[in-house]
Amino acid sequence: MNTISELLVGYRETYSLTQQELVVELSRYSSDFKNLNTVTVSRWETGTTSPSISKKKKLLHFFASSDCLHSDTACFRTMLQAYERLYQPLSTVFTRNYQYIIGNFPDFELDENHIHALTQFTDKKAHIEHIVDIETITNVPDYYTLNPLQLEALCHHPSSFAIVCERKKQHLGHFVMFKLKNDVAESIVRHERNEYTLTIKDFCGQNEHGTFYVHALYGKNPKIAALLNVHAYIHLFKHMKTADNVMIFSSRKDGVLLTKDYGIELVAKGRDENYGFDWHGLMSPVEDILFSDTVVKLIF
Repeated sequence: MNTISELLVGYRETYSLTQQELVVELSRYSSDFKNLNTVTVSRWETGTTSPSISKKKKLLHFFASSDCLHSDTACFRTMLQAYERLYQPLSTVFTRNYQYIIGNFPDFELDENHIHALTQFTDKKAHIEHIVDIETITNVPDYYTLNPLQLEALCHHPSSFAIVCERKKQHLGHFVMFKLKNDVAESIVRHERNEYTLTIKDFCGQNEHGTFYVHALYGKNPKIAALLNVHAYIHLFKHMKTADNVMIFSSRKDGVLLTKDYGIELVAKGRDENYGFDWHGLMSPVEDILFSDTVVKLIF
């Protein structure tokens, strides 16, 4: 059995459905399944045949539309395990395609022990300062205005996602996302507001609907970047019920290139009149990120 097979079987078991009843549900959900029959479902479940990429994506959206991915069910556990397996294929993709825009730090043995939430570190100040330094350097002069104390307060908000990769007390990478109110995210993605003017008032509560804004991502080599991304995918998956969108505002062309194949769409672009840089605002529903073509090909 493959991941799709396990999800189909798990869904039927969760809701006590026959294959025919599942066929009916799927045909009602999407016209893509109007010619589906129990023979095909049986073959999908046993792994004898596999749905096309487009049908896999439709199936994943179908599962997400139910409650089977939002609680401790067989489908939830299957999906979680799939994202946990994403590291190896994703690191290969990053190594092949994106090494020129990620640091070239030498490879070494890397595991989960090197990744921790920022709040778990005793020396949080040093990691915060590293993030500020890297973000300041990678933006145009004077554009990044958050100081370490401000960034630390934002990272410590209960709805924030802030992780650091560390080895022998050396900062090797980070991934920071803030959960913003949807209207705030909309104003940033269209550059109607500077992304670095955020305050706690712009954030959502943990259980409120909102948009995850990717504030900072850096890895000293492709494997570190891949491991950080896997943790972000898992976080988005676990919070899919209240995470409406994922949003990126980029003043760098490499940021747009890096997101091209991962389900996030260009919403707006232009040129900043004050700082003279070309900007790109990208945002998509969280399910489009989790079920992008690249991710589906790699683990589903």
